[in-house]
Amino acid sequence: MLFIEETGGRRTMFDLAGLPVADPIRRWLAECLARQASTRSTVKRLATARSLAYAARQFAGTLAEHPIDVEHPADIVAEHFVAFRRRYEHLRVRTAATYIESLQWLLREEDQLTPQARAGLSAIRIRGAHRSDHDDSIGRVYTDTEWQTILTAARHDVRVARDRIHDGRRLLARYRAGDLEAGTDRARLARLLDGFERTGELPRKPSGDASSEVRRCGGLVKVAGVLCLSPDELAAFAVLLVTLTGQNFGTVAAWPAAHFRPDGGLTDQGLALVESCKPRRGPNRQHMVIALEDILDDTDREHRLFRSPLRVYQLLLDLGGTARRLSSSQGLFAGRIAKTTGTATSPWITTLAGQHVQRWAAAHGFPTATHAVPGEKPVVSVRRLRLTAIERRRRPVAHTAATMRDTYLMPNPGVQEESRIVVAEALRAEVRKARDHCRVPVFTQAFVRLAGRDPPAAAEQANMSVEQLAGLLDGTRDTVLASCRDHLDGPYDPAGVACSASFLSCLDCTNARALPHQLPIQLAAIEALQQLRPHLPPALWARRYAPRLEQLREITTGFQSAEIDHAKAAITDGHRQQISDLLEGRWDLR
Repeated sequence: MLFIEETGGRRTMFDLAGLPVADPIRRWLAECLARQASTRSTVKRLATARSLAYAARQFAGTLAEHPIDVEHPADIVAEHFVAFRRRYEHLRVRTAATYIESLQWLLREEDQLTPQARAGLSAIRIRGAHRSDHDDSIGRVYTDTEWQTILTAARHDVRVARDRIHDGRRLLARYRAGDLEAGTDRARLARLLDGFERTGELPRKPSGDASSEVRRCGGLVKVAGVLCLSPDELAAFAVLLVTLTGQNFGTVAAWPAAHFRPDGGLTDQGLALVESCKPRRGPNRQHMVIALEDILDDTDREHRLFRSPLRVYQLLLDLGGTARRLSSSQGLFAGRIAKTTGTATSPWITTLAGQHVQRWAAAHGFPTATHAVPGEKPVVSVRRLRLTAIERRRRPVAHTAATMRDTYLMPNPGVQEESRIVVAEALRAEVRKARDHCRVPVFTQAFVRLAGRDPPAAAEQANMSVEQLAGLLDGTRDTVLASCRDHLDGPYDPAGVACSASFLSCLDCTNARALPHQLPIQLAAIEALQQLRPHLPPALWARRYAPRLEQLREITTGFQSAEIDHAKAAITDGHRQQISDLLEGRWDLR
C-alpha cells in the first residue's frame, strides 16, 4: 500500500505480504491498515501511518506465537490482545501505551471481530501510561487567577512585539526618506534594517559569524528581531488566539495568511472568515471556515485589541509580513529564529509546534507538570487553555453540542459541582411546588372559636366572605375529606358550573379547607389507605393513592396530639363506610 503524506508530500510503501499468519488474517490486517490510512481517513501524517503498520506487524507476530490458533478474524479472542499487551511490559510505560493505542486505532470499529474480542481490545491498558493517571490537573479548567496569569504574559509579549516592530518600521521609513543623521547608532541600525528588509540577510564574516557592525547594533538576534517576530512571540500569539476562539492549537497554528472579509474590509468592525482544516472531524467535515469576530465597542482600543479575535489575527498578519515575504510562506505564523543552529537549515520559522509554547512558558517561569506547585504559577497546556475557553463560552467550537457536553464539560469538576447545585435547586423547587400545591389550609380549633366570637374578623383572616365561612363551620359545604370554599369556582369545570371532580381530587383544589370536625374521617382515610397499600401494584399505589396519603398526613400535622387521639376515638363505622365508598368510586358522579 502506498501512503502519501497530505502536507509534506512524503511517501512510503507498506508491504504486509510476509506476515507470519494465515492468508485471511494477512488480508484482513492489510484492509484495516488501508482503511485507517486512506485518503478519506483522519490519518494525514506519515509517522501515524507507520505506527499503524508497525502495530499490524506486531499483532501478527503475537497471533503466530499464541497457543490459540486463528485462521480468520472471527477466531481472535480477548486473550490475544492480553498477550499483545504483555509483549511490551518490559518497555517504558508510555512507549508500551503507544503501541497499544496504535493497535486499538487500527482495529477500532472492526466488525469482523466478535463482540467479546472488541471488548477485550478496549480493555487492554497500561496503568499509569497517561498523564491523567497521575496528574489531576489534566481535564481541569484554569482558575480565574491562573487564566489571567497566562494571558497577562501572552499579552505583554504581543504588546512588546507590536511596539518594537512598529518602531523599527518607522525608523526604516525615516532612513529611506533621508531624515536620519549619518553616523549615529540609529542610522547604522537603519542601514542594516534596509538591507535585511530587502534580502533577509545581515552582513556576516567569511566564517558565518555576524559582522562587527551587526554586533555593535546588538547582534543577529536583536537586529533581525526589530522587523520579525521571535518563536516565543509567535507562541504568545497562538496562546491568545486559542483562548479567544476556543480552537485547537494545531488548527490555529495551521491558519493561512489569507482570509475573506464580507464587508470588503471597508468598515472598522466586522469579521474575517479563515479557511482551516481539522482532520479528526473526518473527510467530509475536516475543512472549516472559522469566523473571527470583532464585536466589542471601540471605547478603549488597547483593551479591545487583546480581546478581539479579529484584531489579534490582523495584528499577527501585519507583524509577520516581513518574515512571511522573505521566507515565501503562506502561513499566518511566520518569524525568524535569528540564525541557523543545529539541524535547522533556515533561519525562518514558518511552522509552529507545541514545543514552541513549552519554550515560551519556560521563558516566563511557568513550571512543567512535574515541578508544578499548587497556588503558584500554573502549567501552560494548550489543551487546558482550549478546555477553559470552551467552559467559559459554553458554545460548541468545531464540534457538536453533544461532544461539548460529554467530552469537554461533563468531566470538569467545576461543571459537575455547578450541575449538582442547579439540579438540586430545581428538585427543591419542584418539591416546594408540589408541597404548596397539595397543602390544604387547616382551620384550627382556636380559629373556630374566633369565628364564633367575631365572624367578620375570622372571615377576613381566612380571605373569604362571612357567608362562605359560615357554610364551612356548619358543615353544609363539607365534601368527604374536606370542606369546599366555593364549589361553583373550581379548577376542573367552567366558572358557575358545579364541580364534577372526584372527592379525592378535593385535596388538590385551592378551594379545599380542613376543619377540626373532619379530623376523624381524615384519620379513617389514612388508616384505609395504609391497609390498601399491600393489595395494590406498587406503581398503581404510587400514582393514585400515595399523594393522597401524604396530603392527609400533612393536614393532621396542624393538630395537637390530644386532638388526634380524641379524633381517633371518635371514628365510627359510618366514617369507614364513607371512605370505602370513596375509594371504590361510589361517590363519583356518573
